[in-house]
Amino acid sequence: MKGFYHRNSFAAVRIPQPVWGPAALALTALSTIMSVVGQVGQQNAQAQAASANAAQARYQAQVAAQSQELMQRQAADATQRGQVAEENRRRLTAQQIGRQQAAFAAQGTDLEGSPTDIVGDTAAAGEMEALTLRSQAARQAYEHHIAGVGYGNSGILLSNRALNSAHQPNYLGVGASLLSSASTLAEKWRNFQSSSGP
Repeated sequence: MKGFYHRNSFAAVRIPQPVWGPAALALTALSTIMSVVGQVGQQNAQAQAASANAAQARYQAQVAAQSQELMQRQAADATQRGQVAEENRRRLTAQQIGRQQAAFAAQGTDLEGSPTDIVGDTAAAGEMEALTLRSQAARQAYEHHIAGVGYGNSGILLSNRALNSAHQPNYLGVGASLLSSASTLAEKWRNFQSSSGP
């Protein structure tokens, strides 16, 4: 048994060194294995989280694209409804002018002077109302269009987020840790061999 001698004034006493070799090596090896398993598990967990984030971003991008399409349809619908309302208003104005002219003619009034001013005022008021309806429809269509552009931009950002969420596991770091631990284990083995030799 290897050890060292401690000399005092009475006698030389041999104090044995504890031999931890096999147990220490086994503990170091077990620690190395657990460390590598932990790092691999951590990398896998990060990859799963990144995959879930990417899937969520892709789903949200699809929802944004559908919302953008809906806004485009609503913008087209607002424009079409505005055109119909404008045409209907002009038709009503023409009918109103026709009724006024018929009433003046039935009264035997000449369609010059004041009656012409009245008919002109009716035409102007009707045209103003038709143009107001067109303007309101254009404003609604524009608001839908702007909302659609916002959804489109949001979809692009979400698609980019999905692409950037892809996690590349860093197994190189795990390998480096394994090599470092193996080096430590080899050093302990050498020390054990040299201390247990004859």
